[in-house]
Amino acid sequence: MKALKHKFTLALLAISLLHVNGQDIKYVRKQLERLCSAEFQGRGYYQKGDSIAADYLAGQFKNFGLSSYTSGYLQDYSFNVNSLERVSVMINNEPLEFGTDFMMNPSSGSLTGSFEPVMIDASLMESPDRLLQRLSDNGDDHLIILDSAGLNNPELYSFVKTMGMTGQLGISGMMELCPNTPIGRVGRNVNPGPYIQINREAVPGAINHVEIDIKNRYYENYPTQNVIGFIPGQTQKVIVFTAHYDMLGSFGEGNYFPGASDNGSGTAMVLDLARHFSAGKKPYYTVAFMLFSGEEAGLMGSTHYANHPLFPLEKIKLAINLDMVGTGQQGVILFNAPQRPLEAAIVQKINEEKHYMIEVEERTAKANSDHWPFHEKGVPAIFFLTKGRSGGGHNIYDTPDKLPLYGYENLFNLIIDLTRELQEQETE
Repeated sequence: MKALKHKFTLALLAISLLHVNGQDIKYVRKQLERLCSAEFQGRGYYQKGDSIAADYLAGQFKNFGLSSYTSGYLQDYSFNVNSLERVSVMINNEPLEFGTDFMMNPSSGSLTGSFEPVMIDASLMESPDRLLQRLSDNGDDHLIILDSAGLNNPELYSFVKTMGMTGQLGISGMMELCPNTPIGRVGRNVNPGPYIQINREAVPGAINHVEIDIKNRYYENYPTQNVIGFIPGQTQKVIVFTAHYDMLGSFGEGNYFPGASDNGSGTAMVLDLARHFSAGKKPYYTVAFMLFSGEEAGLMGSTHYANHPLFPLEKIKLAINLDMVGTGQQGVILFNAPQRPLEAAIVQKINEEKHYMIEVEERTAKANSDHWPFHEKGVPAIFFLTKGRSGGGHNIYDTPDKLPLYGYENLFNLIIDLTRELQEQETE
């Protein structure tokens, strides 16, 4: 009986340790809900949503007892960015809904007023003389509506579009009719006026009257920050976990991009990994956790870090980037696999033995996330991205409730096993 009781106690202890040291879906869900809430303004530049998020993430690192290379886990830097602070569009006295009926080009400038728009369709674009005459007849300060349906001339369309975006021939703003609502992006530059992309289904009839209220603010050297912490290991070699915490922010009050899949999921997994490693015994490798801003603006945060590292890049054993890792119904993509054959082979071996993911699809190096600046510096780096349906990305529907976390637990365990295998190969 005593032996049985002892075994039962050991089993409970093992379960308890697994709970402490393994992944925690409840914790991840909690982080997603918080990161994707209106409090963080889409983790972008409107109302300094990126800084609000950074302060919160630094607080999580502090709670885990992580060490810091800097004061308060923050690495400051800056870049130029355009912020849209007010976007209101009415057509024929009916308001359009941001993100559903229309999207703003992120480099849009400010413009407020009522307009009788100039319609530029395929037939007008195909007749340059008529086009120029039509624009001249309307004088200065007019709004054009660009409808390319049936044109089939990309070069001509691009020319007219560029003319509208750069404010030539008295054009103060431009609207474009699109087959669907485009995704949002971050603007690093600013145009003279607004460029509004409208879902054609939102305005089935003729457009006779337009009212817009668009306000932008262009920041030169916008101050932002990476969030970085670490756990000292038994060796100075470093395993680095990276993810970008930024999203597109808000295009005016309430018009924010939640960014659950892209990239609340990767941010939450880095936090979860920090929680995991901080709860266990001293790791073999030093483990660094890097959450970057500015990824959506062009890998700004990770590029800054790669150019201004807080410890020698040569010490990095492997950088593991996590971007959009909240699905997994169709497996996972491993970027940089051909460039990192050793690590790719370990990942495939582990997955074949333990059947974590339906498949691990290998793809070549690509400048599509924060692993790239490390890779360019010669640092061993790989990038995981799960495959499967969610709320999408770069739209207002990328919310936590649409993120299944189907393969989250298995990917987490695959990554832990990868670090363990690297250690075993080095120490055996």
